[in-house]
Amino acid sequence: MLAAFLFAALIGRLIYIEVITSSDLQAKAMEQWMRDVPLQAERGEIYDRNGVLLADSETVYTVYARPMSVSNKAKTASILAETLGLDKETVYSKLHSRISEITIAKKVTKEEMLKLYNSEATGLYYSQTISRVYPYGDFMTQILGFTNLDAQGQTGVEAYYDKYLSGTDGYLLTETDLVGRELDTGVTRYVAGKKGNSVYLTLDYYIQSFAEKAVDAAMINHKALGASAIVMNAKTGEIYAMAQAPSFDLNNVPRDNIAELFSYSKSTLISNVFEPGSTFKILTAAIGLETGAISVNTACYCPGYRMVDGQKIRCWKTIGHGSQKFYEGVQNSCNCLFMDTALKIGSNRFYDYIYKFGLNEKTGIDFSGEGKGLLIPRADVKPVDLARIGFGQAIAVTPIALLRSAAAVVNGGNLVTPYILDRVEDTSGKIIVKNAPSVKKGVISETTSATMRDVLESVVTNGSGRNASVAGYRIGGKTGTAQKYINGVIARGKYTSTFIGFAPADDPEYIVLMVVDEPQGLYYGSIVAAPYVGDIFRGIFAYKNISPAVTPEPVETFIMPNLIGMTPQQANAELTKLKIFVEIAGEEGIVVRQTPAAGVYVSAKSVAVLEIG
Repeated sequence: MLAAFLFAALIGRLIYIEVITSSDLQAKAMEQWMRDVPLQAERGEIYDRNGVLLADSETVYTVYARPMSVSNKAKTASILAETLGLDKETVYSKLHSRISEITIAKKVTKEEMLKLYNSEATGLYYSQTISRVYPYGDFMTQILGFTNLDAQGQTGVEAYYDKYLSGTDGYLLTETDLVGRELDTGVTRYVAGKKGNSVYLTLDYYIQSFAEKAVDAAMINHKALGASAIVMNAKTGEIYAMAQAPSFDLNNVPRDNIAELFSYSKSTLISNVFEPGSTFKILTAAIGLETGAISVNTACYCPGYRMVDGQKIRCWKTIGHGSQKFYEGVQNSCNCLFMDTALKIGSNRFYDYIYKFGLNEKTGIDFSGEGKGLLIPRADVKPVDLARIGFGQAIAVTPIALLRSAAAVVNGGNLVTPYILDRVEDTSGKIIVKNAPSVKKGVISETTSATMRDVLESVVTNGSGRNASVAGYRIGGKTGTAQKYINGVIARGKYTSTFIGFAPADDPEYIVLMVVDEPQGLYYGSIVAAPYVGDIFRGIFAYKNISPAVTPEPVETFIMPNLIGMTPQQANAELTKLKIFVEIAGEEGIVVRQTPAAGVYVSAKSVAVLEIG
């Protein structure tokens, strides 16, 4: 009986081993008797919307040695050193290692690999790996991102869409003995990999070029800490360009300097928040009109300040704008008008629209690390806070969220979701992912939107945005200048200068945000940011063959008068006669510096800055 039981147990064990676990045991046996060499799959390409190649791959090789298989170590060491430019003694020492397999060199070219393969060196093996190549180097750096040494996406599009770009690795299996020596009678098996998919972006190489040139020029000309720009389709949310300086060459990633790498690889346009300053007045004006708190006939008197909750809040023009209608107040970017408007709207209604414009949430752009706006809790907002929010202080937003909300103001009242991916194609060209606009309608009415388009166009033709104008074209926009805060305290002498522009003004397709961080010297958005938005539009109009919409009027030129020593009121009156828009820096005193300088030729409808002290 016992013998029968033992016999049955033995039969059961044999069945378990032969049938149930046979595949696992075979795999373990294969691992003991075979060596696999990985063949890294080729990574998919990244293209712009027109098919311009932005990220490619090249095949390189890693050279391994199995010391037990190296029959002539001295000769093999000499061949390796000569072919790969290595130290012969170091290689010779490695070949005496007791480790079964050692790495000799990485990123070996195909030519070097073939030279080794056809040489008399023994015991060498090769794995295929992929090295990422960016044809334009320092271009779209923060958006494209980069990969690690194993070609895995680390930042930007490379990381966000890594699952589509990554392929499936292949490998070579070679039969060996127990100590790793290749068998003379062994068989090598090749398992092919699969290339990754191609990613096509909404970005446009040519529009990106205009934006890159603009941010570089702004940073250099104004000795700024940094500069950045976004170009977006105001109706769909497609991102045409996203440029940022300073930057770095994606073919030479500064991996040894982690602080620099983190600083320059992060997209500040998507991740960082900042006080928007006067560009936020676009929203305040739209909300005021939409709620009926104000109208285009609203009048405002600006003495240069408002008293709110016992606090004196100054207008940027400390001598005041005097009496003005709504259009004039927007053209002048008068803080008093927007304080009055915000207070008439009231905090509850104002916050309702802040939420409608999505400033309390992320935009949902297809990019990692997006930041979210910082708002004072609705219940805690005092009148003095609301007054400041009205002209863009006491609130912080991301640049991409600010641009999206401004687009809703001018596109008919529709809140778009910004996006970077257009489509993904497999290796046969079949589209496996296709992106499409996501639009939330009715944030404001078309009537309010049409009024705002008109008033913001007047800012460029007659107000603070004149430097963004392009002769013959209809452009709308708004300047912005905001003091920076560091650790919750105003950092004296540090500003963020901005401009939001859109075109064509009557039916906007392109909307642009320019941000200049800590410009030195002059810091007004009208001087530091607006001209570069004009440059971007000039490039777009030429590239897209957009014909002028109006016949340019002749522009009068004259010699800039000497204003040094005048009171701000006297100088302002003198320049107003010449139709020059006046920016005043400082609070009390006489004019101590002027831009443009006295004696130079300037055109009517330009912008001048008077520094008083």
